[in-house]
Amino acid sequence: MKRHAAFLLLISALPASALALQAMSDMALSGVTGADGVTVMLDSATGITAESIQWVTDDNGLNDGSCTGGTANQHACTQLNTVSLEGVDGTLHQQWDVDVGSDGSGNPYLGLSGSWTPQKFEIGGLTFHTAADDASARSLGSLALISSGQFALSNRGGLFNSAGNFASLNASMSGDLIYRQGGPGTPELSLANLLMAARFTNGAAGGQADATGRIGIDAQGFLLAAPFAQVDIGFDLAFKANPADFDQSGRNNLLRFGWQGGLVNPVWRLQPGGFGYNTYLNGADTYQDFDGSETGERSQGISLYTAWDFDSDFSLSLGEAGGNGTIARFSNWQRLGNAPGPMFELPIIFDVFQGGVGPAGLCAGSATSGVVDMNACNAANGEWYANDLPGANEAAFGILMRDGRLLAYNTLVEVEDPLDNGTVTPVNWGAAFTFGKLDADIFLYPYGREDGAAVATTDTGIRADINLIAQSPDAWRRANSSNASIRATSGNGWQTNTHFMMVDTASNSGVGFINGDIIYQARDLFIRVTNGDTRYPNLPGGLWLQTDNKAQYRFRSIFGGGYMDNLSYGALTKVSLIDVNLNTSQFLFVLNPLPVEGTGAAPIGFNGLLDLDNSYITVGEVSSPESQFYVKDVSGRIAWRNGSLSMVSGQHTSDGLPQLAISNDLDIGQSAHFGGAAGDPLIGTIGFGSEDFGRMAIPAGTWHSDVILKIP
Repeated sequence: MKRHAAFLLLISALPASALALQAMSDMALSGVTGADGVTVMLDSATGITAESIQWVTDDNGLNDGSCTGGTANQHACTQLNTVSLEGVDGTLHQQWDVDVGSDGSGNPYLGLSGSWTPQKFEIGGLTFHTAADDASARSLGSLALISSGQFALSNRGGLFNSAGNFASLNASMSGDLIYRQGGPGTPELSLANLLMAARFTNGAAGGQADATGRIGIDAQGFLLAAPFAQVDIGFDLAFKANPADFDQSGRNNLLRFGWQGGLVNPVWRLQPGGFGYNTYLNGADTYQDFDGSETGERSQGISLYTAWDFDSDFSLSLGEAGGNGTIARFSNWQRLGNAPGPMFELPIIFDVFQGGVGPAGLCAGSATSGVVDMNACNAANGEWYANDLPGANEAAFGILMRDGRLLAYNTLVEVEDPLDNGTVTPVNWGAAFTFGKLDADIFLYPYGREDGAAVATTDTGIRADINLIAQSPDAWRRANSSNASIRATSGNGWQTNTHFMMVDTASNSGVGFINGDIIYQARDLFIRVTNGDTRYPNLPGGLWLQTDNKAQYRFRSIFGGGYMDNLSYGALTKVSLIDVNLNTSQFLFVLNPLPVEGTGAAPIGFNGLLDLDNSYITVGEVSSPESQFYVKDVSGRIAWRNGSLSMVSGQHTSDGLPQLAISNDLDIGQSAHFGGAAGDPLIGTIGFGSEDFGRMAIPAGTWHSDVILKIP
């Protein structure tokens, strides 16, 4: 007979000086009942608070909770300030139970289940204290998770036994995640109507019935894996200009995101270990040992490994969060060619970097895994993109991605209008946006940007330095070779490369950018949730990305087409070589809500400003790469103004076809100002091959564009 018990497990591994709990009465703590076992209920009218929670890393055995000393240029205290958990409009209430029993074969099982009524978990600030920079008085901003939910886990031989696929998991949560960069009343960005649910199943072919997987702790860390799982994640990205304290009402929705369906062989592994500061030799090349796998040495951050294949019922949804709520669902995912390994894979390292020490940079070159150092990159005719590491008196949170990949694409688009009886219009096309090798170094500093200032900062917000490369290793160099036999190899490894194509499912053919590279760099990029900036009074409030230092976007690839089962160089219809490099000394992009239109569409607004500096665009001949048309040495300003992106279902168009409508005004030169200082004229050099035809200049001007995309 199955036995029952229950418990509430509260663990604190923090030094007493780091955690200050609000006093609670005995009546408020909990209720405990027991028959065969125990059920624990936590009820509190006041909630629980902690003034500060610290996570100490690389203290070199000090074990005294200090934030200085320890390992030079590594020791850090990550701080969560003013943390609280309280009930929403009432008492904080949680109930937890434990079930103890066995299966039909006599194997012991332990089960933990629980539920909670609406509650708010709030973090007043996320920051750090290091020897290089004591940022205790600054933060990345405030965060609140308002949720209710339930959780159920059972496992053979203990809750965290990782010996086999013996665990059952079923968890769900709904609510709102709200972020702001100031006190109550400052603008807020929300993941509104947030839903997160996951459970182990037997897969789409078996009807997604409950099944088992693995949850446990092993020598590497915490492991969650299964033959199959079903997930349901969705939210509306929303903005409110003048909210109350973490306000859930009256928000302006921007877009809807959804991620539903089955995963095959999903793996999530969370383990200790940050960045490895050493290098190692592999043949003639020197590599950065970013994860300590070669030298065995790494810092005390954490790492997260995620991988899976997509099941037949998986879909990704993007659309409008207001009005009709029309969404496009990208489904029927399939592997790119015969790409080996998981369809999706993303290893991430989280750490604190300081004192000019950290990953030196990234290489766009021939390495298909790992990151070589600058000398090895240059020796292999790669291109080196150096990081701007925190200075001697600086520190930053670091997020590193290495060897990420997405080697699958959807083959069906379904446009759904929820307000028209959920009518779905299927379109037999897909979007092949694959990433062959994704590496990134992202550094986040706890600073905000002062209104109206170019460089002045405030104590709350996010300043980012970003280095990101999604590449098709060595494909571009070979495609531009003067040797025809080398050019013919530039499609080698296409199944593990980066492509951006539209795919006709019926003919299994695609057209677009093949074997490409994306290179993105940003310095002093402020991520802002704001009502605007007095420098540009005509720009609306919303989510702002803004830098007056540097932002570079480079995209290069072969433009052409081919069949999706063979995108090798010889099988392609090759049109041209495209290389677009946009260097900016000022970059500004705004995502803002717009009113609902008469058709029921709820457009997403966008505006942007680029002060170009030494930018270029080249279009070359595939058979003779040196024969290229170019516009180079481009400087001056361009701006996208009054941008609107809306999705209209087939129920609201004259021809019954769903459409994506994009409109905006393109301002050039002195016309690009958003109510602030006028921009510089747009100037560039036009030429072909090695000959410059002359300089061009556009002092000012405005062009309006309307683009409607339909796929019959």
